[in-house]
Amino acid sequence: PQLLEPPGADPHAGWCGRGAAFRASPYADCRLGGHKVLDSFPLPLYNNTVSHRIMDSDLTYGEALDRIEKVLVQGSAGKAEVFLTSLRGKRFVVKDFGRKGFWERHFLGRIFIGREARAYQGLAGIEGLPGQALRLTPFAIAVEYLEAQDLGSVNAGEIGITVVRQLEKIIDAIHSRGWVHLDLQRRTNILIVNGEVRVIDLASAFRPGALPLLGPLLTRFFGIFDRLSLIKFKRLYAPDALTDNDRCWLKVRNLVMPTKW
Repeated sequence: PQLLEPPGADPHAGWCGRGAAFRASPYADCRLGGHKVLDSFPLPLYNNTVSHRIMDSDLTYGEALDRIEKVLVQGSAGKAEVFLTSLRGKRFVVKDFGRKGFWERHFLGRIFIGREARAYQGLAGIEGLPGQALRLTPFAIAVEYLEAQDLGSVNAGEIGITVVRQLEKIIDAIHSRGWVHLDLQRRTNILIVNGEVRVIDLASAFRPGALPLLGPLLTRFFGIFDRLSLIKFKRLYAPDALTDNDRCWLKVRNLVMPTKW
């Protein structure tokens, strides 16, 4: 990311946290393009560009903390805290390493949040994926909140082949861009919104297709795990649509993948 200095800053400092930027608050009010950057340790200011932003909102990290409605995941060692927040009637889910210790924040948070932000950037525009996401700081990301029912709470017979086809279309679109999801858990990452499928949480997604020469081959290989999850959903919700080939892959899936997927 491009590193920018706040207006009027010492050109030899270049970091939010030097000179007049230090505050008594644990979160210094250093802003640029609507961002408030954590200042427990000196951090570069983030440019508010498409590489960090696909959400039309001026939500800041400080505002997200001030308006927490509910903590969804407490965030044990090595895992982010996840909470629900809101701004002017819009609700967001925030994944946050910002209040972790220094090593966890920098060596886990920066990597995990950066990877997820790149996934939202690379997969932007695919129908069925979150349409809005914003990297608030190097250690926190906000994603639009959806009022929905998770697929794991849906009983067999309540939905049919249409929903399975929708999920297949989303997976095809992800793979067509050289990405794979790798975490299609129906109880946490697949939602039903007004009868339509939404796939959320791109934390495990990555782009093997970016590798030269081997990219397409690796996308097909890792994409098998997304396909195996799809076949399981087909067995649960549209068993009549299973082909003989699907049944063979289902046996493979039961050997190599956890039952929760």
